[in-house]
Amino acid sequence: MPNTSIQAAGEAMPDGKDGHFSTNLTRHRALGLLAAVGASSAGTVAVSAVTTTAQERFDHHLAELKKAAEELDPMIGSWHVVPIDHDGKHCAVVITAFRISGRYEGDGVYEGGEEQWNGNRIKWRVSLLPDRLDGERLFMVTTLSGGDRMKLVESRLETFIGRRLA
Repeated sequence: MPNTSIQAAGEAMPDGKDGHFSTNLTRHRALGLLAAVGASSAGTVAVSAVTTTAQERFDHHLAELKKAAEELDPMIGSWHVVPIDHDGKHCAVVITAFRISGRYEGDGVYEGGEEQWNGNRIKWRVSLLPDRLDGERLFMVTTLSGGDRMKLVESRLETFIGRRLA
């Protein structure tokens, strides 16, 4: 068999005709290709041996989505995720990010974080409660008329209120 020069195992070499690569397969090149294919398939087998459930993959990608979104918009302060409802007939997944619109500066009256349809903002009375929920401070939030009231953790409160008025 004639001696031919080969750059490295499995790499093609220009054959000198218009810079095109040679399609001649020598024994040395074939052995190099077999070694490369064997090494790559061994890595594929090792990777595919690790299996994850659909829920684990969902949780991982959701965490990556949140991380990327918060890097793009540092004002994101709270997330609301409605998990997959296999028996439901409505949305399969809902992911909502809320932007920070205000900070708690003591008990008092705060404007709402968003304008209403008429350009006004609802005024809310905010008071700190002695309780904690999942390690976060808890607040009682009511309209000045007392008609609407809710308890919010601090991370959600910061996306709900605006500036302090009184």
